[in-house]
Amino acid sequence: MNISIRTPVLSMQADAYVIKNPYETKNAYTITNAADAAEVLSLKSESAIGALKDMIRGCDFTSISTNELARIGSKLSELDLIDDHVACAFISGGMAFDKNGHSTGRDVKYNAIAMFNQMLGDNKAYARAWPMYAHQDSFKIVTRMLLGANQAINALSYFANSDKNDLSLSIHT
Repeated sequence: MNISIRTPVLSMQADAYVIKNPYETKNAYTITNAADAAEVLSLKSESAIGALKDMIRGCDFTSISTNELARIGSKLSELDLIDDHVACAFISGGMAFDKNGHSTGRDVKYNAIAMFNQMLGDNKAYARAWPMYAHQDSFKIVTRMLLGANQAINALSYFANSDKNDLSLSIHT
């Protein structure tokens, strides 16, 4: 005897992450000097600095699309300047998905600085509301990912908004 139970397929659709403060440009992770920005991204070679300069030239991280952020995240990961989890946060971007789970709205501009900071704040609030989850490995991975994304986006923003045209740094290995 065969029993077949059919259930409707669950949609994977999700609206884009709603940024409550889209005008936020400074937060606890704002970087104000080149040495700190270089340290966050582990910049240790002139070639890495050159690739970074080319990649972020003209970028405004307070008005960036998921496609642009994904391109930057992929390149940073390729250069080993961010880990795979942080790259995933950059690639996921605004987190809008259709019913099949495919990313949508990839050209819509949003404030990535505010978004990553708010996501980290939401993550910390969740840990306070549900302390039992804060000790799980997956929760710790997400927290590290969001912390890394905040640090990286603020380091990139520092370099993109630097008054210096060459963005050069003194590298000591």
